[in-house]
Amino acid sequence: MRLAVSLVLMLLLAPILSGTSAGLTRSTTVWSGTISLPDGYLVQSNQVLVIQAGTSVLLGDGERLGVDGRVSIEGTASSPVTIESISGDHRGVIFNSSSNNLGSTIDNLTITGGEYGITVYGSNPLISNLRVFNADRVAIDLFDGASPTIRDVVIDGGGQDIHGASTTWRYGIGISSGASSAPIVQGASIGNLVTRGVNLWYNSGGLWSGVSVYNVSGATMAAAAGIWIEDSIPLFTDSNITRSDNGIIVRHISDTTTRPTFLDTKVEDSQYRGVLVERYDHTNYSNLQTNAIFSGLEIRGTGGPNAKTPGLGIGAAFDINTSGARIEDAVIEENAIVGVRAYTTDSSTSLSNVTIRNNGPESPSKPHEGAGLLFRSTSWTSKGPAEVSDLVVQNSTGAGVVMAKGGVIGSNWTISGNGANGVSFVEFHPRVEYLLSEENAGSGVSVSDSSNVELSFVHTSGNGIGSSESAGLYFRESNYV
Repeated sequence: MRLAVSLVLMLLLAPILSGTSAGLTRSTTVWSGTISLPDGYLVQSNQVLVIQAGTSVLLGDGERLGVDGRVSIEGTASSPVTIESISGDHRGVIFNSSSNNLGSTIDNLTITGGEYGITVYGSNPLISNLRVFNADRVAIDLFDGASPTIRDVVIDGGGQDIHGASTTWRYGIGISSGASSAPIVQGASIGNLVTRGVNLWYNSGGLWSGVSVYNVSGATMAAAAGIWIEDSIPLFTDSNITRSDNGIIVRHISDTTTRPTFLDTKVEDSQYRGVLVERYDHTNYSNLQTNAIFSGLEIRGTGGPNAKTPGLGIGAAFDINTSGARIEDAVIEENAIVGVRAYTTDSSTSLSNVTIRNNGPESPSKPHEGAGLLFRSTSWTSKGPAEVSDLVVQNSTGAGVVMAKGGVIGSNWTISGNGANGVSFVEFHPRVEYLLSEENAGSGVSVSDSSNVELSFVHTSGNGIGSSESAGLYFRESNYV
């Protein structure tokens, strides 16, 4: 009886087992040598494509290698796989969402002559040792929750061939990640681009480490920047941006969260700005948020002699506008403009253990134009004002610290050797303790047209030598001191 039941069950289950097995069957295609694809190629969802080391893939104008299934590109350092154009500009490799979690891998692939390099829609390939040269628009483009792992990528050149002819700003970009994408990027060298080295938009995130960006310059339809963050929340570690129009721009536009975190970052020799953090709507200064966090930051050379075009610095090496930023353990030095400027901010901004030295244009027309630290319209809200602690400002060409219209809580300030007043408060409510101001060309501390001035443990010496209008502590039209 048991044997009969077992036979019946086996007969009933046979079609189910057969169907399951058939559903898992994948055909495998192997490429080697030279593969010419004038009409492109699509890896079907039930297909595996293996491209062996040394293979040369040639794509037609506007064509692509699409991936719905799984692809394994198996190049080596000495014998990479290459993708080039037969004529015109190909569109590279495109991973569609149906390829997600199917285990696609790319190793030692070189892409040249394309409009795009690799595009990923909602998929997660592993990409290692990728080289993309002169992609007109975007070398690596991520959409729809894409989550690839990208290791040791080199992107060199892009956008120059269509500069002046493109009808959209979206060209000359290294890595673009948007629409809730979150890649893991471990090691990237990105340079010689027109518009962006890294471009993050709309709720993108990810872990980015060891990213080096250089020479991103020349865009006329959008701001050129080494790294652009818009409405996104990534973590960057060990980043370097050199000789770009702007180093890092963080812009908050929509109601989504904007809060990138940058750990151990260097921004050097930017043409216009080192770092800009702003809310796009400058008239909306209520409910400001901390839109960026920087820890271990170095900015130098902004607008200086090693910039692409010296003397074009705008605003400040680190500029905050209608937004908030947390800056800690930072050195901002040798910039030909103001060191740090904050305009229309509040308790969403804080500075801790920040050294600002040797900043400002050679001969500023006004003291605040050569300031090391410049605050204006920093509101003292119910949450308090901006906070500045463990601050060093040295050798600014203008004033050391200028703060106007608002308030601040501060402690442990050392201000010395600046070209005008050490510290100037104008229409301001400061609460500062342990302030040392010495050897400045103007007054040690100047307070003008201010009320509720709270200064404690202040030491001034050697200020305003030879000037009859300077003093250690200078008060004018101020009360409630």
